[in-house]
Amino acid sequence: MASLDELTRTVLLAAQNLSTMQKADFLLQTSLTMIESGRYGDEVERYLEVFLATPGIHSDQISKALFARGSARRIAADKLLTRARQDFQAVAKMDPSNQDVLAQIRRDFAPPFDSRPAHRRVPPEVWELIASHIPRFHLRTWLFVSAFHRGIARRLIFRTIDVYFGDGDDTDKDNGINRGLDIFDRVKSDPSFARLVRTLRIHWSHEEGDLLDLMKRILRETLPAFKALTEFEWIGYPEMRGDMVQAILATHPHLHGIGLVGWHFDGTGVSGFRNLRQFTLRAEDDDGDADMGEIRAILDHNQGTLVHLTLGAYLVRDHSWDDAFQSATIQKLTHLDLVDTRISHSVLTRIAHGQNLQSLTLHGMFERPGAASVVFGSDHVIEGQHTFLPHLEAFRFIMVGHDDEIQLFQSVVSFLRGRTKLRRLDLGDCPWDLVKKLLPGLTALRALRVRIPKLNDQAALDLVGLLSSSILAMHVSVAVSDQPMNTYARYFSRFHSLSMLHLASSSVRRPQTSTHHDNRACELWAAQIKSIPAILHSLDFVGWHGEHYVVVREIDGADKHNVEVKELPARRRLDCGNGVDLGSRDANWLERKDVPIDYERPGLEG
Repeated sequence: MASLDELTRTVLLAAQNLSTMQKADFLLQTSLTMIESGRYGDEVERYLEVFLATPGIHSDQISKALFARGSARRIAADKLLTRARQDFQAVAKMDPSNQDVLAQIRRDFAPPFDSRPAHRRVPPEVWELIASHIPRFHLRTWLFVSAFHRGIARRLIFRTIDVYFGDGDDTDKDNGINRGLDIFDRVKSDPSFARLVRTLRIHWSHEEGDLLDLMKRILRETLPAFKALTEFEWIGYPEMRGDMVQAILATHPHLHGIGLVGWHFDGTGVSGFRNLRQFTLRAEDDDGDADMGEIRAILDHNQGTLVHLTLGAYLVRDHSWDDAFQSATIQKLTHLDLVDTRISHSVLTRIAHGQNLQSLTLHGMFERPGAASVVFGSDHVIEGQHTFLPHLEAFRFIMVGHDDEIQLFQSVVSFLRGRTKLRRLDLGDCPWDLVKKLLPGLTALRALRVRIPKLNDQAALDLVGLLSSSILAMHVSVAVSDQPMNTYARYFSRFHSLSMLHLASSSVRRPQTSTHHDNRACELWAAQIKSIPAILHSLDFVGWHGEHYVVVREIDGADKHNVEVKELPARRRLDCGNGVDLGSRDANWLERKDVPIDYERPGLEG
C-alpha cells in the first residue's frame, strides 16, 4: 500500500500532465468542496483568484465561482458582525456609560439578503394588520391578488355576515331570501367557510306564515354549522322568541355577544347565557312575551364577563331601567349605550359610579335635568385625574327636549374640559359657543360630530383652527349654510389623516328624478359629492346630507387622479348600530345608524 507522501507526490506529478482548463476546473471543484464543508478561508480565496485569472475560462464557470465566493463572503461577514455585536454588548455591560460602544450598538446592521419577493418576506401578521385597516369595500380587491392575500381578505370580509329576510319591495324580498338561503347552504357544505364567520346578524321583516316557519327551520338546522360563531344579533320583526333563544343556547351556549332589536322583548330565556361580554336590547315597549326582569338576570348572571351593554327603548312610551341598573355588573362595564331612553336620576347615579367606563352614549331625556346638571358638575380634577369617569375615551350626549337647559350643557362641557384621553365626541345639539371653548383642550380627539347654527367661511375657519391636525373622522351638521357645503371642504385640508367627512344640513334632501329639471339637480348633487374627495386626498368615505359614499380613486397613464364615489346602503328600519363599514372604528362610532332607532319609517334620519 502506497504511503501518504508517495500518494501526494503521485498526484502532483499527474496534475502536471493536465491541460490548463483541467487545472482550472480542479481548482474550482476543490474550492466549492471546501466552501460546502465550511472550510472557507484565505486558501479558498487564493484558489479562486488564480482560477478567475486563468484565460479562456467559460462564462458559466466564472458565474459559479463568483456566486460561491460571494455567498461564502456574506456568511463569513454575518458571523463577524454577530461576534462584533457580542463584543460591544459585553463592553456595554461592563461600562454602560461608554458612548462609543452605545453608538456602535445603535447602528443598523444590514439584514441578511433574502431573494424572496418583498411581500413574502413580511410576516403574515403584518399583512393581517394592514388588511384590518383597509375598508371592506377596497379589501375585496385582495381576493384577486394571490392565494395568500385571498386567505387574509376572506377572514376579514366574512368575519361578519348580515342576512336580510323580507326587507324592501317584493323583488328585494325574494332576492334577500334567496341570498340568505344560499349563504346557509354554503355554510353547511363548506366547513372552512363556516369557520370564518364570527358574527351573524339576521334582519327580519316578514309576516307570520308558512314561509317564515320554513326560513326559521332552515336557520335552526344551519346554526350548528357555525362552529366559530361568537356573536349573534336578531333584528326586526318577528322578534327573537323563546324557541329560537333555546335553539341558540343548545348550539352556542358560550356566545360572547347577543343582540335583540325589535318592537317587543320576546326573548324568553335569554338570561340563560353565562359567558356574555356584550348584550344589546332595543325594544319599543315592555309588553312582549319576556319579563323585563330578565334584563337584571342577564346582568347578574354575566357579572364576571359583561363589559358592553346597550339598552334602547322608545321615548314616547313609558319605560324604566331602574331595576336593571341595581345590578353590580353596571360598575364593571367599560362600554354603556342608552338610546331613546328616559334616564332617571337613579340610573344616572349608578352610571356616575361606573369608574371603569371608557365609552358612554346617552341619548334621550333626563327625568330631572336639574339633578343631572348637579351630577355632571360634581366632577373634580385631583392631581390631573378626573374623579367622575376618569377613563372616558368616547362620549355621545344627544338630548331630546332639553334645548333650553343651558345649565345642563354647561355642566357637561365642564365635565369634559381638559380630558386628554377623550378620543371620540358627539354632543348633539349642545350650543356651538360652549363647544368652541371645549375643543382646544381635547388633544387626543380623533372623531368629532358638531352642530353649527350657521356655516360660513369664518365658522369653518374657527372649527378647523380649534382641532388637532390628527383628526380622522368628522361630522359637521348645520341649520343654515351661506354656500353649498362642499365649497367649505378646502378648509379641512389641514387634516392630513382625515378619512371620513360628513357634511349635512337639516334643510337639504336628495332631489328626486321625475322631471328633466330634477335630473339636472341630481347631476349637481353628484358633482358636489365628488368635489369633496377631489380636494381632500386623504378621504376614503364621504357623508353628504345623511347619505354615505365610498371614494374610489384611479391613476391613469398621465399620473392624473380620477375620483369616483359609490353610494353605500342607506339605513334601514330597525337597523343595527353597526351599519356599513366606514373603514375605522372612529368613523363607525361617529356614524352609528340607530341613534335614534327608526320605529316609524324607513329612510334617512330626520
